[in-house]
Amino acid sequence: MTMNFINQIERIKKMHTLIQSEKTGNPAEFAQQMNLSRSHLYNLIEQIKEMDAHIKYCKKKECFYYEKPFDMVFNYSLKTITEKETKEIFGGHHLRPMILDGSILNLC
Repeated sequence: MTMNFINQIERIKKMHTLIQSEKTGNPAEFAQQMNLSRSHLYNLIEQIKEMDAHIKYCKKKECFYYEKPFDMVFNYSLKTITEKETKEIFGGHHLRPMILDGSILNLC
């Protein structure tokens, strides 16, 4: 599950880089570059738009671009903790849920 979260972040970072450099190509090409279906591509574009990115598509250039300057920085870290640390953090429970971006991630 953690790898899915990291993969999702890396995918959005790649999309951002391609949009920022205006090297996306048309929607079909962009989806293919990202190894996604077109519908999944548009879902991710909507997620980026929810971060206040003004993404537009230029039919003449056949590419997506940012209408206004936009940048994003992702920082994340992953640390393995010992059983003792788990008990100290979660009051002796063996379940180790983590909250990442509002989603509960179970590491058991």
